[in-house]
Amino acid sequence: VHGIMFMVAATTYVPFLQSIGLTLSDVSWVNGWFWAAIVVFEVVTGMWADSHSRIWTIRMGALFFIFGHAIFFFADNIWWVLAAEMMNGVGFAFLSGVLQAWVVDALKHHGLEDQKGEVFANAAIVKGALSAPAAILGAWIGAHFGLRWPWVLSALAAVAGLIIVVLFMNGDGEVKAEVKVNKKEALRRSLMALRMSPALRWSTAAGLAFNMVLAFNHYWPRFYEQYVSVADLAYVWSPLYFALFLAGVVVRRAQIPSGAEASALVLSLVVSGVGLAAMGYAPGLGMLIVLGVVHEAGRGAFQPLTSSYSNHHVSSEYRATFGSLQALIEDMGAAVVLFTISGHMNGRADSPENIRAVWLGAGVLLVALAVILYFLRPKQE
Repeated sequence: VHGIMFMVAATTYVPFLQSIGLTLSDVSWVNGWFWAAIVVFEVVTGMWADSHSRIWTIRMGALFFIFGHAIFFFADNIWWVLAAEMMNGVGFAFLSGVLQAWVVDALKHHGLEDQKGEVFANAAIVKGALSAPAAILGAWIGAHFGLRWPWVLSALAAVAGLIIVVLFMNGDGEVKAEVKVNKKEALRRSLMALRMSPALRWSTAAGLAFNMVLAFNHYWPRFYEQYVSVADLAYVWSPLYFALFLAGVVVRRAQIPSGAEASALVLSLVVSGVGLAAMGYAPGLGMLIVLGVVHEAGRGAFQPLTSSYSNHHVSSEYRATFGSLQALIEDMGAAVVLFTISGHMNGRADSPENIRAVWLGAGVLLVALAVILYFLRPKQE
């Protein structure tokens, strides 16, 4: 449901913002503040989740998403968009690290902790399978009723997510009373784990490198509009969602032992970077879609692999806090990437040529960072 909430408005997001007067530079700028909001609230929410309640934290995240998507519906200038993005950023901070922590410890509660890699892969499969029809529906609504209306469906998906949390998520994934620690202790142990564990430092560095993919997020609709209308964006985007599904299947079938995913993580970064760098030079729509699939397949594999890898090296009593700490570091990198792109595009035309340059730079840098990470990857702990 979390994936559907965002995907239903994904194909109309940039066209909608442009329709109310934002440039692509503005889009990167407001999204930079989205990540900045996450940075501010990231660790605080993780500490609260470990010391008090993960379920409460997840519910608050869903609630903020409802308000954020509702604000988008009424937005008619950059400041309304900024308010919506900040609201969504706070919601994301409430969920970041906490949701994965709840899943891992719920599995541990039932003696299934070794299956966390498969569970995260299954989540990617489900997200990929549902994202395409959600995006097509959102694009159809935008084309027939106006670009503002997909936000209504997105907000309703957020409401459905909150209902699911309230009805079906229980205390199985909470920190057990006998090992629960206070907020300061959870943060202290998280910082100690990051300092002492080469694997956790390495996975955090991989997450920072992964931020290069953000160059694709807000520029693809404008680039694809060379070939198709806004109404048809979802149809050419559907194969890319299928790539997320396929990546989840591959990760699940690979059955990589938990804690041994480092090489696969590097490969996912290389695949994503190659697709991103080459996409701007595709000779036509067909090859553009193929390279988009390559890029998204790498992205789709990275998420379940890194979730399994990082959680393998973290203890239950501070799992959500560490997840938030790790995300905080990565999110600061995301904000830097987006503000850098915004500064680069400021004053430049929203043209395919300028988008191609951004994609090439980000893709080449992502591949270079992946190669460095491969040689620095730690031995399995």
